[in-house]
Amino acid sequence: MLKLSTTQNRTPGFDGKRLHLLESAARVFSQVGYDGASMRRIAAEAQVSPAGIYNYVTGKEELLYWIQYHTFDSLLKGLEHSLSGVVDPQERLATAVRNHVRHFGENMHELKVCARELETLEGEAYDAVHECRRTYFEAVHQLVKELEPTGGSRLDSWIATANLFGMINWFYQWYDAGRTQVSLDDLAAQQTALFLDGYFASTSNGDDGADK
Repeated sequence: MLKLSTTQNRTPGFDGKRLHLLESAARVFSQVGYDGASMRRIAAEAQVSPAGIYNYVTGKEELLYWIQYHTFDSLLKGLEHSLSGVVDPQERLATAVRNHVRHFGENMHELKVCARELETLEGEAYDAVHECRRTYFEAVHQLVKELEPTGGSRLDSWIATANLFGMINWFYQWYDAGRTQVSLDDLAAQQTALFLDGYFASTSNGDDGADK
């Protein structure tokens, strides 16, 4: 069972050094997978000694835990900050999508790890990450519920939110910042428009062609 012992006895530079280690581990995990990664390779990527890693984590599983937990904790804090002062429901959702796409577009390795290694953690580590992910999902779900299309939507808001996440997470499969002409903000705007057009179109009663 994973023990998260590294939250104790931090030095002032501890968090920054561990964040560097997490970024290095995320690159390795995204390239070769969690099972294929070794602590020696992660140490080389981070340019630290293999023994030095253990000043910050107890092992590979804890690295995976902190990558996932830090990712979703950062997303949630970023969402709360970016929504400050934003009142219009559609703009609030657009802000959430932009926050998500910007974060993962700038941290693509972390997105790949979170998407591929969801079920790798076990026990308390899995529960902690799952709760953080659930809290973030529900925060975005609340924004979808705030949209309140005229006449009400025929779509279930939870399912609509799950499909929104499917769209804004999956771009790691094709998006390459070095090759594409589309900025992260443009990508987020188009994804928001696709979602809103579909969600508000669901208010149609489906009888548009009945008299034709």
